[in-house]
Amino acid sequence: MYFFDGYRTLAVASVLALHAAMSYMAYVPDWWYVINPEDSMFFLFWVLLANTGDMPAIFFMAGFFAPRSLEKRGPALFLKEKALHIGIPWAIGVLAFAPLFAMATWRSLNLPLPDTYLEFVRDVWLGPGYQQSHFWFLGVLMTFLVVFAAVGRAYSGAASTVSPLRRLVCWWAVSSVAFFLSSLRWHPDLWIPLGPIYFQPARIISYALAFHLGAVAWRDGWFDGPAPGAGALATGAAAAFAGGWSVIHLAMNYPSKDTLLLKAAHAASHSFASLAVAALFLLLCRALLDRPSRIVRALSDASYGIYWLHQMVLMPAVYLLIPFDIPIGLKFTVALAGTYAVCAAATLLGLKRLPVLKRLF
Repeated sequence: MYFFDGYRTLAVASVLALHAAMSYMAYVPDWWYVINPEDSMFFLFWVLLANTGDMPAIFFMAGFFAPRSLEKRGPALFLKEKALHIGIPWAIGVLAFAPLFAMATWRSLNLPLPDTYLEFVRDVWLGPGYQQSHFWFLGVLMTFLVVFAAVGRAYSGAASTVSPLRRLVCWWAVSSVAFFLSSLRWHPDLWIPLGPIYFQPARIISYALAFHLGAVAWRDGWFDGPAPGAGALATGAAAAFAGGWSVIHLAMNYPSKDTLLLKAAHAASHSFASLAVAALFLLLCRALLDRPSRIVRALSDASYGIYWLHQMVLMPAVYLLIPFDIPIGLKFTVALAGTYAVCAAATLLGLKRLPVLKRLF
């Protein structure tokens, strides 16, 4: 299962690239934390593609490794370990850093700020400006893990005879329906709080299903056979291209999606692209990276810390690069590569070594 090291590394790097590209994309949302004055359509296309498969891939991996952890520890120790490893970093991130990102959003929107930080937290962050920044993922994942601890025995039986392809098609169908129904009430990009968690209604079902599929893949031994051949890779590439093209085509030609038909097409295309892109990179990693590598293993181990830290490094980097008169692509590359390197070093040399932090990360 060495290829999962590469898959985890690639998925987290994709999230960093997505967030970096948002600062340089055309039609960037007004609320984004740091916006470069010069923008590019290239990075708009990048965002449209990257915003499909990365999170389903991460939730799939979380689900894949959950059954083994639950079987090894039992429900009580499983939840204790996850609360320490996921719950506490989530709480720290939300309480200590998310208000700062909300303040960056308030500045981007040119809205008046209260006189003090505490007033901002009380009147804005705990009110109309509430958000969890990128830490939302940890809250949703913790919720999935709590549910899994209660129902995980259902994944410990004999392997199912249902084929992976049929399950993937069902994932696409259910995710599409959930996305479509959500879009009848909310904008697909809207974030909402529900108790302590924060998520996008249009996508939460697909994430839950991705986690479920990961657990099923573990139980049914999806990756016990030989690596995918050229035919599977070509099919995966064609599906990812078709999904990506459909997402970009709809975004550029029908941005408002104000009819039921367009809402349905958007739901189906986004869900298909999410599945196809995530599956393609999994196939590529299994075909090319299913062997031991000290570097890939180290980066995989650091991926959690890299994800947790990245926005605190990336957004200042983007801001500091704004005055420089250099090509926008170079700004993006410097910001992304610098952020990844700093976060990887901080994780490997700090978060995973210091006495208290190494228990969390």
